[in-house]
Amino acid sequence: MDESVVYPVYIVVKYVAYCLWSYYGLKRLRNQSGFGAAVGFGSARLGLGMLFGIGVFFVGAMLHLNVPAHPWTLYLSIYVPLRYVEWTILAALMIASANAGPRIGEGVTQRWILGGILVSHLADLPLILFTYDGARGFLPVGRFLC
Repeated sequence: MDESVVYPVYIVVKYVAYCLWSYYGLKRLRNQSGFGAAVGFGSARLGLGMLFGIGVFFVGAMLHLNVPAHPWTLYLSIYVPLRYVEWTILAALMIASANAGPRIGEGVTQRWILGGILVSHLADLPLILFTYDGARGFLPVGRFLC
């Protein structure tokens, strides 16, 4: 598939996934549901992903790390912890803007954060499958993947 089509589709898939997960988060973490708020938090999450993704690109370029034999090891070892930080920031923003709600360390919040990590990885699949020759050619670390 042509890359000029894949990247916009990828960004839209990520954005929709983040908005939907934010909508679910609003219900779970704040007992509220609002499409406008979900779009706002989804936008914030996409922005965090861009900032952290650019950071991974520059840090990776400076470190000249030895790449593991299997690219999935590198992908998961970088993006799981990074996405934990990103989703934790988003959860903190959701909780801070509510009158009352669970704290970051509570189970409901941690489950939502872990689900967000899974959502992020699943939303990467279009880019992985259509741009990197499937899993065989996959090594998009430092790309816009957060």
